[in-house]
Amino acid sequence: MTATDDPFGDAYRCAHESGAQPGVAHLIYEMEDGYIYAEDAVHYFHGPDTWLPVDRMACERATGRILDIGCGPGRHGSVLVQSGKDVVGIDTSRGGVEVARLRGVEAHVASVTELPDDLGTFDTFLMLGANLGLLGDPERSRGTLEGLARHARPGARLLGTNMAFAEEAGADPRAPQGVHTARAHRGEEFVRMRVRHRTAATEWFDFLFCPPDRLEEVTRKTPWTVHSVHRDDSTAWPTYLADLRLEG
Repeated sequence: MTATDDPFGDAYRCAHESGAQPGVAHLIYEMEDGYIYAEDAVHYFHGPDTWLPVDRMACERATGRILDIGCGPGRHGSVLVQSGKDVVGIDTSRGGVEVARLRGVEAHVASVTELPDDLGTFDTFLMLGANLGLLGDPERSRGTLEGLARHARPGARLLGTNMAFAEEAGADPRAPQGVHTARAHRGEEFVRMRVRHRTAATEWFDFLFCPPDRLEEVTRKTPWTVHSVHRDDSTAWPTYLADLRLEG
């Protein structure tokens, strides 16, 4: 396997070319401690009725010009475009951007840590599908949030979702088999992982499972403040929607 390949994009292309048939392409999530689970890529082509409630809520609240960060194959962005909203998507996966464009999203290959200057400005930033974890550790999150602020219009908001794992020891009995929660429950907020599809693999990276009560720490000394947090315990594992507002 070569880490320069595009496993996300390869899986998205396969699923798209199959007409979104289940079982055609799987993303394999491999944790550093050896834990592995698989996700059918067809899930990224399902409609809002299959999304997590916090992701639906975020899309309902998104207004103005919207930047869908980590847009993948346009799972959320394509639906927003169809509803008449002004959406731009970014993703580091070339294949994801290609498929998102085929689904009607103005998408660009870019990273949230290095936003292109010519993207313009936005009223709403979306980080859905637990993509709030892309903020990384407090040092990295400050740089990322400052970068987003440079592309933000007055009164802008960032709507991001993540898993609301508890900090106490022990696994949540509601968590479905195949969801790696033990580290987050022990208070280890980062899970080091990589993603594979067939012979392609990403580099190893840290994903942040930030408990909602630590968002203040993540946003401290940034242009953003935590306006509200909506927690949803009705799903198989707890999730939350964070609403960050631009100061000033």
